[in-house]
Amino acid sequence: MKNVASFLCKKYMQFKQKDRNISLMIKICFLGITIGTFSLMLSLIIMHGFEKTIHEKMQGISAQAIIYSPDNLIDGKSIQEVLQKEFPNIVKASSSSSMRQILLDKNKSKSVLFIKGIEPTKESYVTNIAEKIRFPLPTQNTPEGYAQLLERLLQKNQIIIGTKTAHHYKLKIGDTVTILIPEPTGKKRISLKKEKAIVSGIFKVGLEEYDHKFAFCSLDFLKKMFEEKKGIDQISIKLHTPCSTLQNYFTDYEKNAIQKIKMRLPMLHVKTWKDLYPALVSSLKLEKYVAFFILALITLVACMTMISLLFMYVQQKRRDIAILKSMGLSHKKIRAIFLRIGMRITFWAAVTGLTLAAIAGFVLQKYPFIPLPDVYFVSYVPARMDIEIFVIVFIATMLLGFFATWIPAKQTKRINIAQVLRQE
Repeated sequence: MKNVASFLCKKYMQFKQKDRNISLMIKICFLGITIGTFSLMLSLIIMHGFEKTIHEKMQGISAQAIIYSPDNLIDGKSIQEVLQKEFPNIVKASSSSSMRQILLDKNKSKSVLFIKGIEPTKESYVTNIAEKIRFPLPTQNTPEGYAQLLERLLQKNQIIIGTKTAHHYKLKIGDTVTILIPEPTGKKRISLKKEKAIVSGIFKVGLEEYDHKFAFCSLDFLKKMFEEKKGIDQISIKLHTPCSTLQNYFTDYEKNAIQKIKMRLPMLHVKTWKDLYPALVSSLKLEKYVAFFILALITLVACMTMISLLFMYVQQKRRDIAILKSMGLSHKKIRAIFLRIGMRITFWAAVTGLTLAAIAGFVLQKYPFIPLPDVYFVSYVPARMDIEIFVIVFIATMLLGFFATWIPAKQTKRINIAQVLRQE
């Protein structure tokens, strides 16, 4: 009697000719849960792809976190020493930088650009701007290779510009441009100082405002242009990656790390790039949660068909249930028979749906072929797969399936043994 529930579950799943209607209902239920799970998983893969891709694009300009003073310039060297000595397990890399506005003058056409002075040997360890350089390409795709590329491209008066800027001014590598820098004067007019710069590289972040409005140079060249001797605007930092995504979900690793740095540097502001773009981050999260909720309802509707299916099956097996009860089989084990049937259908439907979604996600990730209009931050529909998302969807589907199975399974307790055996 120990494994009677498992034995009867297998027997009931082997449908005879007269059980064709039940067999068809189970196939429909299986297909519905499979489609629901597939839709839920694929939508999360795409939404996760949007989130990760946009995060990576934003980090082409913004580091994971920045340290700055809202009022004054800061001593970058001393702060970096503090970070290296006191937070070696939190801060992976750091780099100093400053940003100013300039006028770019070429062919009697002028436009305002933000120019960012960086440390060429360190910047590639805190942002991925070096990976966005299209001309010239790096000799090796490693942090060291990118650092060497930036060091080679940002010597003396060399600058790196965006693709939109290069296209607008018809610039190519090696061309000379004039930079106009405002100078403070005591009169009611603006005096502009001229500096010559050489275009040494062209980058493409994929965001209009950056590819058209940003340029990069060495921190030394920026200080020379603006006649600044001491201090910088900010320090960009990159944190060590947590052991797993789940650790970040449950402990908020990034927030805790930033909090420790804030306590050590109370006079300075420490913000992540997410704090600088709160609307963008919130919209991406909201879209992902809404998509999960709506498509989870689709899976729930598919699971609801199992309620009617098992109600029909319980009514069809009333005679068997009455006989089993009269032979001494407990209600708990009789209920377990139908629970096993429902959970087995849900399990294999969920596995099938997740497998199909993984295949579709792999194709989208490996071969992006669905183009998107310019209003989006990406050119093609992105896809990113993490094991944690698969686990969450699988657990959610199994819980919905259990809920849909539990309700009709409880009805076996209400069957009157004497009445069923007398009438049937």
